[in-house]
Amino acid sequence: MNSDSIAIEAATDGACSGNPGPGGWGGLIIFDDDTELEIGGSEQNTTNNRMELTAAIKTLEKLKTYKLKENFKLRTDSKYVIEGYTKWIINWKRNGWKTSSGKSVQNLDLWQKIDQLRINGLIMEYVKGHSGDKQNDRVDKIATNYSKGISVISNLKDSESSVEFFKKSAPTEIQELFSRNELIQKFAEKKYLLSSPELTNLLGDENHLKIKQYLPFEWRNWILIPKGEKYWIIEKKNPDFL
Repeated sequence: MNSDSIAIEAATDGACSGNPGPGGWGGLIIFDDDTELEIGGSEQNTTNNRMELTAAIKTLEKLKTYKLKENFKLRTDSKYVIEGYTKWIINWKRNGWKTSSGKSVQNLDLWQKIDQLRINGLIMEYVKGHSGDKQNDRVDKIATNYSKGISVISNLKDSESSVEFFKKSAPTEIQELFSRNELIQKFAEKKYLLSSPELTNLLGDENHLKIKQYLPFEWRNWILIPKGEKYWIIEKKNPDFL
């Protein structure tokens, strides 16, 4: 997205293995220029409700930095978050952050945080979990995998870690190297055969002599292997030997 991009919708989800146990949260913000921002994180000992709240909090923090369309919707499968944000907080605050029975509000720190992050006009919308909703499925995957210690952020457009931002801001030679590695990875994944001239174009003229010898050789994280009489195949190096 660029500085004029307008956020048009968001989705959040939280997950926990054990409840309490290792947890994860995920958020997705969609912009009017078809760009998207995925965010996520984890905690070692938490609950599902805390992760649902954290997902909403982190997403609201991000939304504060963007222009939002009117009647902006933040979609979640957590009725706990929606009811608390739209109804329960009103009575809790009136009672000095106590429940109707006089007990302390559970997850008080997060409820107070989300209350501070309120955005005028923002609508919390319920979406049924695991119902085939594309956005909900994506944030569920982010949250679930983070709870397992796996980062799955794939389309991050955040200026701190975005691939797109990197491509635009890095020196030209680094951008070219990055693009070359991306192409090589795709050729390796698909097991495409490359001719010697094609491989020279991909790796650069500095590898022409190695290619001309038509013997296996290494280039960075890859092994180039001759196939048949005129083709090459690319394979990833074994990590144990990097």
